[in-house]
Parts: sequence; C-alpha cells; structure tokens
Amino acid sequence: MTQDDLLRLYPACRKQLVASLSRLVGPTEAEDVADETLVRATKAIGDFREDAALSTWLHRIGMNLAYDLLRKQQRQPCVSVEDSAHDGAGADIPIEADDTEDIERRQMSQCVQELMGRLLPEQRYVLAQADMHDRKVAEIAKDEGITTGNAKIRLHRARRAMKSVLEKHCEVLQEADGVCRCVPKNRIPS
Repeated sequence: MTQDDLLRLYPACRKQLVASLSRLVGPTEAEDVADETLVRATKAIGDFREDAALSTWLHRIGMNLAYDLLRKQQRQPCVSVEDSAHDGAGADIPIEADDTEDIERRQMSQCVQELMGRLLPEQRYVLAQADMHDRKVAEIAKDEGITTGNAKIRLHRARRAMKSVLEKHCEVLQEADGVCRCVPKNRIPS
C-alpha cells in the first residue's frame, strides 16, 4: 500500500474511527486524534501488513494515540464539573421549563462520562464499545488484537470497575413518578 492509497481510502474509515475515539476522549479530541492518526499512518505506511484491514490498523493507531492523550490528561490537574458550577459561570442564563429534561439528561451524561474517566483507558474503551456502541465482544477483540476470551474478561472487569465507581459516587433515587435518578452522593436532597 502506498501513501496515495492510504489518502484515498482514509475518508471511508474516518467516520467509524472518530465515533470510537469520541467515546474514549470526547468528540472534540476525537477529531484531533483522528487527524493525528492519519499523520502517523502516513509516516508508518511501510509498516502496514496487508493481512489486516486498513480500518483495523488505523483503529489501533488511533486508540494508541487516544490512550497516550488520556495518560497525559491524568497527569495534569483538572477542574471538576462541580467546581465549575460553583464559580458562577453561566449563572445569568435563564432555564426554560421545557429544557429541564434535556438539561438533566446532559448532566447525567456528563456525570457518567466524568465517572468513566476514573476507569483505566482500556476499561473505558471496551465499556464504551460494548455498552454504548452495542458492538459484539468478537468485534472488540478483533479491533484490540486480543482473543475473544480476553475481551470478555476486560469487559467484565470494566463493568465491575464502573459499578464500583458508581456505588462510591452516586445514589440512585426513585421519585414519586417512578423515574429513577442518579444523584452524586454529595448532592443528595434531604
């Protein structure tokens, strides 16, 4: 395969690559990592063994770059969602009653993503692929270059780790309308 072949075939692989990366590092970072993946793949095109699919090779490069980014971010201090909520940012923005459910959904999603950030990058990836993208364990194993059994073990450990994080940081409350809400333990209404 040549660099010209790679540049011609890359656009067909990019959408799925960005989708996978976004579950691991977020949509904005995923675009950047996908771009860096193309740069790295172009430089390493001589290492591509054509016994694997191009999309699998690009996926592996992208995941490695995403893991590197996550490790770098873990070494840097970050501001929590709750800290930014208390600094007054956005306090002037009125909230419409119709937007309440959407806001709650976004807050829940943000909370789950923040808690997923406490997992190891490998756990976060396999959990996102299986539970958010509805991918089969065999597909995840192929992407990761591991056996199906190892992928099952990783997924089991990831779910167990996520359950532990959720139990430590969240309380599930059932409201009068029967809807369950997840509330961080430090904000449980009395």
